[in-house]
Amino acid sequence: MLEHHYLDDLFNPSSIAVIGASGTPGSVGMRVMSNLMLGQFAGKLIPVNPKYTTLFNKTCYPSITAVSEQIDLAVITTPARTVPAIMEACGQKGIRLAVIISAGFSEMGEEGKVLEEAMLEKARQYHLHFVGPNCLGLMRPHSHVNATFDNNQAMPGSIALLSQSGAICAAMLDWALERNIGFSAIVSMGNSSDLDFGDMLEYLARDPLTQSIMLYIEGVHHPRGFMTGLRAAARVKPVIALKAGRHASGVRAVHSHTGALVGDDQVFSAALHRGGAVRVMDIDQLFTAAQVLSSERHTAGNRLTIITNGGGAGVMAADTASDLNIRSPEPNAALLSKLDAVLPPHWSHQNPIDILGDATPERYRQVIEPCLQDEQTDALLTVLVPVAMSQPLKVAEELCAVVNTTQKPILACWMGGKQSQASQALFAKHHIPCYSTPEEAVRAFSYLSAYRQNHQLLMQVPQPMATLEKLDVSGAALIVQAVLSEQRRILTTIESKAILSAFGVPVSQAMLAQSAAEALVLAESQGFPVVMKISATDITHKQDVEGVQLNIQDGEGVRAAYQKIMERVKAHRPGATIQGVTVEPMYRHPHYRELMVGVVRDKVFGPVISFGLGGSLVSVMKDNAVALPPLNTFLAQQLIAKTRASRMLGEFRGKPAVNMDALVTILLRVSEMICEIPEMVEMDINPLLVDEKGAIAVDARIVVDPVSRPLKKYGHMAIHA
Repeated sequence: MLEHHYLDDLFNPSSIAVIGASGTPGSVGMRVMSNLMLGQFAGKLIPVNPKYTTLFNKTCYPSITAVSEQIDLAVITTPARTVPAIMEACGQKGIRLAVIISAGFSEMGEEGKVLEEAMLEKARQYHLHFVGPNCLGLMRPHSHVNATFDNNQAMPGSIALLSQSGAICAAMLDWALERNIGFSAIVSMGNSSDLDFGDMLEYLARDPLTQSIMLYIEGVHHPRGFMTGLRAAARVKPVIALKAGRHASGVRAVHSHTGALVGDDQVFSAALHRGGAVRVMDIDQLFTAAQVLSSERHTAGNRLTIITNGGGAGVMAADTASDLNIRSPEPNAALLSKLDAVLPPHWSHQNPIDILGDATPERYRQVIEPCLQDEQTDALLTVLVPVAMSQPLKVAEELCAVVNTTQKPILACWMGGKQSQASQALFAKHHIPCYSTPEEAVRAFSYLSAYRQNHQLLMQVPQPMATLEKLDVSGAALIVQAVLSEQRRILTTIESKAILSAFGVPVSQAMLAQSAAEALVLAESQGFPVVMKISATDITHKQDVEGVQLNIQDGEGVRAAYQKIMERVKAHRPGATIQGVTVEPMYRHPHYRELMVGVVRDKVFGPVISFGLGGSLVSVMKDNAVALPPLNTFLAQQLIAKTRASRMLGEFRGKPAVNMDALVTILLRVSEMICEIPEMVEMDINPLLVDEKGAIAVDARIVVDPVSRPLKKYGHMAIHA
């Protein structure tokens, strides 16, 4: 038996007080009382309102303190201005949980924020936790609790819904009722002033009535708590998230290419994936994913075998699979032999396996069985197009007959309308997901695949590199503090490379020259060819001010380059604080690939690592993937694999494969840098040159902010093992 949880009485109360209960038709207080009565709540239901002595044939109390019975849950529907005092009265009464439906708080401006803070202060004083304010309420169908003002009663089921929008809650409930989908819990989060996603996810992770969790997210207020709760829930059951505001045009003032490349929504996706959640893009997909993931059949891989009696339907399925990066394995020799023995000579001989329009139920079974046994098949999709010779129900019976012979996921797509209804009912009885279009069916499998992949990310527990090898963390921190003491935020190239070097990242040696003569001496000592770049504390994008000269071959070239750089930079930025130029070796190798590794601090999830194509076209190509630190080898490899750049890291146009170990190590060192230097808000290594021998950072820039060191180590990060 599970230990008592502090939220148990929120979801399974024995007594509920409705503060603001009303007999006025159309009022929130009346609707909440009506819903609790109609839902047949079996516990003690107590209306509280000084205007009434009885309501709904129950004694109505003038205040919560006048109630003699113990109250597990208070539902508050009164005007916002009254709520702080009511919270104090609830606290004095010994109530420890509340749902605050009342609106008019921080969502309404400064006056509302003051009320919300007063309400929070009273709640904290009495250790009273609450949902809301400004929410639709809460439903727990299995406990007959409908503490909302919605017009519908949810059916009992195994899906939990957490939503920041009450309107979306209501719409999704209506949508689910049409499709006979039930819920284990529905929570409208509202402003989430106290209890938030993290708290609810942590509770639902241990809830035996919940098999999968759906999230409708508009924003995250407490990212570390959110990630902790998400990871706890996703370890034991599927979590599916729908994020609103994917194309919000938030403007971030940035000094680095990474900051310009990395979007808020891209980071949110990375956070969801790292937390083990499956992301969807609309409400239809949300329910599709929740249903398919609620089954106990989870795929061991990404390979989908498709059987169809219609070529066109097979093509649509294959196209969708390709779009979603789902593999459609071609039949091997052993499977081809088995299929040739039972199919007409002119069957497709490829995946999708087109068994032709005259396929009988027996032919379907003769193909389904060997496909399920095939080691290349991770899951099976059976498509039926209703043609004159097809027998939808008979074929469905054949599919249901084999479902218990395998642990592999089986999906069905029965196209058509009325002809497929009996088959769909049969599939539901045998827990086989059935869809009306090939595209929808393949997308459903993609959620199984995504869940598996994200679960692998979730289970990674990176260890600090500082415990494995000697890094000069204190030396790097001293450089940062010295820069901040000079009231600067942007580090010079030399300072940036010194920090990288302190963390073990190989860098090209850059030296500062404050005159053409000094530049010449440095170039002669390093050996030609060299590169010269402007060094200025307030210039980060050197190319934008024509502050870079490449492949300088001799002394005359050094003098000319120095003069040209100074003239052009001063023309572009007359007020720039110029220190001089840096001189460094010109790296030339026919096998180098130009990459970029960067860091940006997201406004919600904190520091994020970016990886992708580098060089001067980085802003044009926009090939980058992001991940939340900390990383380990597996996570670094996954980050690399998400980019187009990964395709050219193996043998490519006569070039040997790059040293992947060296590249992965640099990502791990950057991850450690983020962990140990909370002041770092942006970083670019661009280009990072990688070949078969290793990797070297040719140019780097770091931006820091004077932040207070978090009380908790790694407190600046959304995740830390």
